[in-house]
Parts: sequence; C-alpha cells; structure tokens
Amino acid sequence: MSPLFRAVRVMSAVESLLFVALLVVWLGELDDGAKFVLGLTHGIGVIVLCLLIAWGCLRGSLPWPLLAAGVSPLGPVAVAIGIEWLRRRQGRLA
Repeated sequence: MSPLFRAVRVMSAVESLLFVALLVVWLGELDDGAKFVLGLTHGIGVIVLCLLIAWGCLRGSLPWPLLAAGVSPLGPVAVAIGIEWLRRRQGRLA
C-alpha cells in the first residue's frame, strides 16, 4: 500500500467523521458557530480530498472512479467505501 493510498484512506475517514458531526449539529439545530466551523472544515476537507485523489489518478496509483466517488453527493463516505473495496481487492490479488 503506497503512502498516497494511505493518505487518501485516512483523509476520507477523517472527512467522513466531520461530515457526520456536521449532520448531527445541523439536524439537532445545535450551535450555529459549531455548524459554521464544521461546515467550513468539511468543505475545505472535501476539496483537499478530491485534489489528493486527482493527483493520485494522474500518477496512475488511484483509479479514476474513486475521483467520481469523491465528487458525488456522498463524497467522503463513498471514497471511504471505494478505498476499502480497493484494499480488499488488492489483498485477494496478492
């Protein structure tokens, strides 16, 4: 597993947690300041995650459908699922 693959894996997990926290704060109609900070952090995180995946795709170390998953409405959750699927598939092939 390459360092880039690991970085995308960790970033997608962290971004998924941020997304869930944002949903909880938003649906619970909790603190507006927390909603703003989580929303801003999540937005920047998704952009960084997509740029990291795009860089990996251009280098040939990540498949292009992973980038499509990153820009889908499920974003980081879809990337986390895709990364785990790739990891398990590579384990079976090895």
